[in-house]
Amino acid sequence: MKRLFISIISLSILSSQDMGYKMYENGDIKSALDYYKQLSKIEDENISQEELLYNIGTIYSKMDSTSKASSIFEKAYEDSSGYSSDLSYNYGNTLYRSQQLEKSLKAFRGALLSNPDDLDARKNYEFVKSEIKKNKSMQKKKDESKKSEEEENDENKEKEKDREKKDDSQNDESSNQQDKNDSKNNDDGPTDNQNSKSPDQQNEQNREIQSRQTAENILNAIKENEKVNKKRKQTNYSNESGKDW
Repeated sequence: MKRLFISIISLSILSSQDMGYKMYENGDIKSALDYYKQLSKIEDENISQEELLYNIGTIYSKMDSTSKASSIFEKAYEDSSGYSSDLSYNYGNTLYRSQQLEKSLKAFRGALLSNPDDLDARKNYEFVKSEIKKNKSMQKKKDESKKSEEEENDENKEKEKDREKKDDSQNDESSNQQDKNDSKNNDDGPTDNQNSKSPDQQNEQNREIQSRQTAENILNAIKENEKVNKKRKQTNYSNESGKDW
């Protein structure tokens, strides 16, 4: 920040010098602020309200009360028909500190319009202009990154939907195939529950089969024995008929 104060001298109120400026120089900032506030309430054509507001705003800025300083400087702008380069400069600094870059740039432009030779105002104007450009570039990158991320998320969602549809289709095909197999099994015969037997039932069935097989074997043996005996009898009779009596 450049010059902080505009010395205010009013012969109708002060003797020979600005008492508020002396308080400020002596480090008594609070008393200087109260002094200028009281002075601003006095209606006197010899006192510049713009300069009073300028000094009050500058003290607030020095006290790091940025919002109050900005409010005072803005009021000085509204009340002045031709604000000074110093007012525009300090207002621009206050706006920059509160990150109101567009307004800060405008204030420094006003300072240059009032005083084109103000090198400090020109440097700050170019600096704030560069900051605005940098912020816009960063914001653009953020927006593009956000847009790319959203598009990627949308694409992933579509892929997930396609996978879910594919899985549902495969599940339907598997279910239909199972229904066909079940239907075929039902047509071929009784179900496993119908064919299944307990171990006792299975043993009983095996014994019956074995008993029938044994009976059949005995019957076949008897029949075979009868055939042998019959053949033997026939052979004996033939021999007896051929004897020489």
